[in-house]
Amino acid sequence: MPHLPIFLLFIQYPLIHSSGYLELLLKSAFPLNATIEFSDDIYFPTNKRVYNLSFGADELRMLTNIPVTFRRPATVLITSGAVEKFGLKFETIRSERWDTRVMTISPERIHLPFSGFVIDIKCDRNWYGPYCEQYCNNELAETVNRRCTDSGALGCPLYSYGPKCNQRIHGPECECENKGICVSSFPKNSSGITVDELVCECSYGYMGKRCEQKEYEYAAPITVEMHGFQRKSDLMEQFYNQSLVVNELNVFRWI
Repeated sequence: MPHLPIFLLFIQYPLIHSSGYLELLLKSAFPLNATIEFSDDIYFPTNKRVYNLSFGADELRMLTNIPVTFRRPATVLITSGAVEKFGLKFETIRSERWDTRVMTISPERIHLPFSGFVIDIKCDRNWYGPYCEQYCNNELAETVNRRCTDSGALGCPLYSYGPKCNQRIHGPECECENKGICVSSFPKNSSGITVDELVCECSYGYMGKRCEQKEYEYAAPITVEMHGFQRKSDLMEQFYNQSLVVNELNVFRWI
């Protein structure tokens, strides 16, 4: 088997380079218009991007490939149009993050008029790590019987390990918790020497050597404010008290 492709698996980029994007899934229970703003920073937004979407009843819409600046605070602000029969003039959903990294923001429950909400920050293809800063060509890795780990290091195919990837992982070797998976990895140590080790790839929301720690959330996933027509204040109050529903997209993702 030729060894040349392994040399090409990694391309040297500046450490500050990252390659990823934000994706928003939003579902409305009623026909309405909405404005979505994406911006860097929280208190003094910069690099603002604004999108206008129209929804039909129970319609799902997606915005994807939204550029993000990793390791920076950022804000997503969604402003709905009116639903007059319930006294709703507009609603705002605000999502803040103090450290932009790979993550999913998907609360279990959400206020109408929206019935589904998910923000995903993802890496572009062949970029890995919490800040999408590590390049590894997975397609090329597969041609030499290797794979890219979720940190962007080179490793053996799933469930195998060893210098020649000919030994079978049976499970107890890593003792991963919270549905983490034990995988092979060939990272470089502080001296630049490639080492052969087994590590845990953690399921979303967990971290640590054995995936034993729950990732810290820097802010509430979302904050919601409702504003009603003054002439329909009683109707608006009733709607608000009954508007908290199960996030349909959260259920869909984890079934």
